[in-house]
Amino acid sequence: MKIPFTDINLGLYNVLSCKGFEESASIGISFGPCAYAKLTLVAVFFINAFVRKWIGEAFGIDYSFLGGSIGGILCALLLLTFTGSSMFGFIGGIIGILIFGFGSAVIFGGGDDE
Repeated sequence: MKIPFTDINLGLYNVLSCKGFEESASIGISFGPCAYAKLTLVAVFFINAFVRKWIGEAFGIDYSFLGGSIGGILCALLLLTFTGSSMFGFIGGIIGILIFGFGSAVIFGGGDDE
């Protein structure tokens, strides 16, 4: 099934084995859609660390690093699995970081040592 007005086909994309992604048949390191999907997950993790340091600690706002990591990576992984788009996965990961990082800090408390 194709999403209207985009180049995205709804299907299942496996980030670990790169099944479903269109890979070029080249020898060596290939920076195709699957590599971008893996880099998206890494970028979501590092953005979570920056949000914890710059927003959580600098402004004194409660933030849960574990909640942000789980929420951001899970949201990004689900969007990558169903759409195959690194952009949707990245945006969904950032939204997951914000919702789960700050939301779980409100419920469970932040991860600060007092």
